[in-house]
Amino acid sequence: MKNIIALIALLFIAQTTFSQHRIELKIKGLKDSTLYLVHHYEDTFLSQDTAKIDASGLAVFKGNKKLPLGFYVVAMGRSRMFDLVINDQNFLMETDTADYTNNLKIKGSVEASLFQDFVAQANAKAKKLKGANPTQKQAIYAELEQFQKDYVQKHTGTFASNILRAGVDIEVPPMPAKPTLQDTINQSNYYFKHYWDNINLSDERMLRTPFIGKKMDTYLQNISYFEPDTIIQIADALIEKTPRKTDLRKYIVGKFAQKFIAAEIMGREEAYIHIAEKYIINDPESGWDTSSIRRNKEYVMKMKPVLLGNKISNMDMTDTLDVYTPLYGVKANYTLVMIYDPECHHCQETTKKLLDEYPKLAAKGVKVYMACGTRDKKKWLNFVKEFKTQRFINVFDSHMVTDFTNKFNTTVYPNLLFLDKDKKILANKKLDVEQYLKIISQQEDKNKKLKK
Repeated sequence: MKNIIALIALLFIAQTTFSQHRIELKIKGLKDSTLYLVHHYEDTFLSQDTAKIDASGLAVFKGNKKLPLGFYVVAMGRSRMFDLVINDQNFLMETDTADYTNNLKIKGSVEASLFQDFVAQANAKAKKLKGANPTQKQAIYAELEQFQKDYVQKHTGTFASNILRAGVDIEVPPMPAKPTLQDTINQSNYYFKHYWDNINLSDERMLRTPFIGKKMDTYLQNISYFEPDTIIQIADALIEKTPRKTDLRKYIVGKFAQKFIAAEIMGREEAYIHIAEKYIINDPESGWDTSSIRRNKEYVMKMKPVLLGNKISNMDMTDTLDVYTPLYGVKANYTLVMIYDPECHHCQETTKKLLDEYPKLAAKGVKVYMACGTRDKKKWLNFVKEFKTQRFINVFDSHMVTDFTNKFNTTVYPNLLFLDKDKKILANKKLDVEQYLKIISQQEDKNKKLKK
């Protein structure tokens, strides 16, 4: 008897261990097919499980791992059968081929049932759109919108409510009949302040819904035009709304980092450095793996020395006559540093263009400091001769003491840095000559204002 009891106990433990999720789906009128259980992640679907439909129409999704909680789709091939909220690991569903969605019945999951109840009621109301005139359609859409808001309010605190609320647009106060510039600013400020009002960022399950990805991309693009300090404030406020040690927080942090590590607008990498240091490198509970932490440390270490406004490190270089010609020894209103590889095609093309347009820069007091970033002196001298760069300051690291990678963030060639007379960085990426001239014009205007 003891052996039998022990065997039963072992069988129970085995079932518990190897069936961390079990979702049964009975479909009347369908057999011998394969179903897929997939969840949303940004603009894609990630398959989590598959199940075969047997001759009786029964399919069982089961596995020894718990399913990530979120918004799912049950699909057959490339066809979407119905949407599903998964908040529980064990429940039953039943439907038929006449209407997979509206005939779906769920037992054993309150959240899944709540969401399905909303879908069924909303679809029933939407049927009235068929044959309706424009005025009637407008009234039906208003009814559907109000129904969604009421359902969200009635079931506040549930995952189903959070999903439905995420689909409701932010109501921005209308502009006056004759708007002023301040009205436009006020409306913009309201939009950014309330942008995330309908997304519950304390609910990690929202990560696996259709809403976070697109909304995040739009938001990041819009705030990328702000100054770094403002972006940092926005990032901190948003990230702090997410629970610590969650994939949702890692996702939000990762999106900010990805956007600003190589931002389209120069100088925004300062926001990346703040985010990487605070939420990846220096947060022991961040959950990032050691490889990601190490990689971000390397990025930050390389980027910090060449942030806009920083004084650039000196370069202890020699010219073609082996005369000591350090960067700090260059006397000029502006200095354009170009770190290059003589064999790099892009470097050669950049040099040709720079030579053609250099008179425009020279007229503004710009000197070009051409620093060879490789160790082959013969190739460097051949480059100077072939491309006739004698009008520039041509230098080589004869004593191999210059750390181009870590001191000047040279990860690709050519690397261009534009400096003022005090060797402070005005631009830390390759720009067109016209863009350098624009920076000079801005500096001149700034200096004029300071003199007043």
